[in-house]
Amino acid sequence: MGSLEARIPVCSVPGLEEQHANIKSGFGQNTRTAGEVNMEPRVTELETHLKYIRRDMDEVRGDVKTIKHRLAYSAGATAVVLALLGWVANSRFDQLVTLISH
Repeated sequence: MGSLEARIPVCSVPGLEEQHANIKSGFGQNTRTAGEVNMEPRVTELETHLKYIRRDMDEVRGDVKTIKHRLAYSAGATAVVLALLGWVANSRFDQLVTLISH
């Protein structure tokens, strides 16, 4: 019977330094295959959209702050008006009762 030993072809595997050098040298090249698109205009467009989103968010923050101040002012004014009405009703309670009962 023959030897069952598998024959594996010997091939060289490039070292990490060589792979790193190949990758580094590929960054400067601007060769594109048929299916690739240029990403720079798309990235610029996204940056522009992000700038507008941030500007709009700043406007919304300002609007929310203004609404909070108005609500606080309105709540305070309502409390003062109700307190005045309660004071008037308490001081003139007997006159109110006579007016309602007639």
